[in-house]
Amino acid sequence: MSPPTITLAIGAETVLVERAVSAVVNQARRADPGIQRTIISAAAEDASHALREAAAPNLFGDAGIVIIEGVDGADDAMATVIRDMLADLPDATYLVFTHPGGTKGKALLDAIRAAGAEQVDCPTLKKGRSTVDFLTKEFARHKRKVTADAVAVMYEAIGHDLGLLCGAVSQLCADIEGDPITADAVHDYFAGVAEVSGFAIADAVWDRRHAEALRMLRQAMLASGSSSLGPATVASLASGLRTLVRVGGMPPGASEADVAREAGVPPWKVNALRRQWSRWSGDQRRLAAAAVALAEADAAMKGGVGEGTSLDADQKLLAMEILVAGSAR
Repeated sequence: MSPPTITLAIGAETVLVERAVSAVVNQARRADPGIQRTIISAAAEDASHALREAAAPNLFGDAGIVIIEGVDGADDAMATVIRDMLADLPDATYLVFTHPGGTKGKALLDAIRAAGAEQVDCPTLKKGRSTVDFLTKEFARHKRKVTADAVAVMYEAIGHDLGLLCGAVSQLCADIEGDPITADAVHDYFAGVAEVSGFAIADAVWDRRHAEALRMLRQAMLASGSSSLGPATVASLASGLRTLVRVGGMPPGASEADVAREAGVPPWKVNALRRQWSRWSGDQRRLAAAAVALAEADAAMKGGVGEGTSLDADQKLLAMEILVAGSAR
């Protein structure tokens, strides 16, 4: 089955745009493995010339896919060539346009749509629930099941970089056999990745799961032996502490949405944070002591604050064990 003759991928989410373009190319190549692909930036100085050349009939009548990137940047000459092609599309030629969204180049967009383009929307995903829902669907796309906790661990640890998240999903689905994929499986799989390990350890510390926090720290040490483990873990602990204090400072009757907005977290995480705060609210002296210990560890991981206070690699790991064990108890 051949792809649409004209495709418009519109939106600023790079991963989704690339996926839409790849889908057209792959579909065309299944129908004709020898099809040629040409990529043209609409904003390039010679874009109009390159497009005329790409659309010109060849001696053998070979099929071709022409990908015009960023049609919002097309000048008058390029816009004219695009309109000419839309009015008289060469045989065996497929056009794929990308546009970041917005009103720039609207007249050209309208012309592309009027020519019968199949539009693929690639909007920037909002942080929080929208991205979590996307990740759940991404696992389903790989024909795998995943727990909500596992998705939350990935999102919290890796952040909002959709490319990294999709890559992580692909890795997990390829290497983990059990279904559903669980939070423990994600922790174990990324144990050697300092940033991911740091998040998991911090979560256990502020949950006051002492033994589990220490176990994960030692597991991360064995798996990575990385000089980035200490700084990444301290940074994760500090981020968790700041969020915890923001949640604790909210009025008792504050709504979930208000707490999420103040703490800078997605609403679905508020209940877990409130649970964490309940474990510290009656022991705020120890929480203050943990904050001081965290500041001292941050300096130690970065070379010390005075002459002769820098630590070697083994001393840093010991300092991390003391910090995690002391804070989580």
